[in-house]
Order: sequence, then C-alpha cells, then structure tokens
Amino acid sequence: MPLTFPLPYFRTFHLFLILVLVILAWTAMKAGPSMLEGYLVQERPLEDADAIVVMAGNREQRLPDAARLYHEGAAPKILLANDGVFAGWSREYQRNLYLVEWAREDLVDMGVPWEDIILLEFSASGSIHDVLNTRDYVLSRENIRSLLVVTSDYHTRRTLWLFQWIFAGEDMTIGIYPSAEHPDIQTSRTETLVIELVKYFYYRLRYGLHQP
Repeated sequence: MPLTFPLPYFRTFHLFLILVLVILAWTAMKAGPSMLEGYLVQERPLEDADAIVVMAGNREQRLPDAARLYHEGAAPKILLANDGVFAGWSREYQRNLYLVEWAREDLVDMGVPWEDIILLEFSASGSIHDVLNTRDYVLSRENIRSLLVVTSDYHTRRTLWLFQWIFAGEDMTIGIYPSAEHPDIQTSRTETLVIELVKYFYYRLRYGLHQP
C-alpha cells in the first residue's frame, strides 16, 4: 500500500520545520566534518545476506564495493535501486539505457553474472522510494530475509533508519555498508555532510511520526 501522510500535520508544522532545519544547518556547520562523520557514517556488517541492495545515485564507488562484496560471498544477488534517469546511447542495444541499466552493465564488466543482478521498479526519485520499491520486491519472495545495503558513507544513517522504519514488523535483517565517496569538486565534504544531516532530520520529522 502507498504511504499517505496527513496534510494538515505537514502544513501546521511547516514553518516550525524550516526553522528547526535552518538552526540545525547552522549548528552543523560549526561542528565540523569530523563530528558530522562520526554521527552520520554508520556500518553494520552482515555476513551471508540474501541480497545486496545498491541505493540509486552516485555509483562510482558503490558498484565496485557491491561487486567486491558479491565476489567475497556476502550475498548471491545484487538489487539495484532505480532512480528512473534516462542516460546515454548504447551501441550494443541500439537505444538509450537508463542509469540503472548502465549500472547492471558495469557490474557485469566487474564479473557479476547477469542473472544475479535485479533491477528494481521505479516509482519516484528519493531514498524513501528506493526503500519502498526494495520492500515491494523482497517481501514477495520468501527466500530473501536479510539485506546488506551499500550506499555512500554519509548517507548510511538515513538509509539504515529508512530500512528499519519501512521494514518494521517484518522478519528482515538489515546490514549497512558505507561506501567512501568523494563529493563533486564544487561541493566540500563539510557541505555534503551538513546537507545530509538536514535531510536526515527532515526525514525523521516528515515521515518518522507515522506508521509506514
């Protein structure tokens, strides 16, 4: 079932939420990157998972990490979250591929068998939709009861919380693997961490007070 959120609640607390996030961003800027990393970067190892989930977005480091974990025997399948972004032309397929399809091609080049790579459905962009689409896939299959999620290191706290929240009440074990990434040259590490901290608390305030 799709998630629904009461609009009166969101409107009532909208200005309050903005104020809280502005204060949070200012405080985070003063804290510095080391303190922010200590809070945001989470790791929860999981051996012998049923599947590896790679979150959508910047995959330059996530895909090699996922392929390495696969080859080390961490899980027999890799699930690729789908951000619905249409990308470049493929000579082999004679059409433009979606980014998630290019990600599958990259994993195949890294030695992961085609049949062990699953492209998840796309519903909308955003981490919460990546997790919801993961839930829809795995709960329809009795052989998947543990997931090792690979995402950017700064994104791990929010991602782990989302998986725990969305899968609440389900018999599902969640692990998280932080993939070290370098932000774009236009974005400093501190700025990346501050933005992520604001997103994390926005998610907690926006979604966490309601049942998934």
